[in-house]
Amino acid sequence: MVEVFSGSYFEAMNVRNLLEGNEISVFAQNEYMSNIEPWAVTSGGLNPVKLQVNESDKEASRTIIEDYLKGNNNLETEDK
Repeated sequence: MVEVFSGSYFEAMNVRNLLEGNEISVFAQNEYMSNIEPWAVTSGGLNPVKLQVNESDKEASRTIIEDYLKGNNNLETEDK
């Protein structure tokens, strides 16, 4: 597994939904700590939520995340 995103719980879950919507399996590290101790789990905090994907999905994930960070939040996918 490789880390492809690190940030606040809210933003990490947005990215996770985009990845899973494109059939990419995602593991979220620190997801539960963000609910127990949210002040410590922020984009620059002690324990940000980290999203990890399989090595084979790394490039596709990074492309999706780059589009998201540029403001392209289109959830519709092309027919595969």
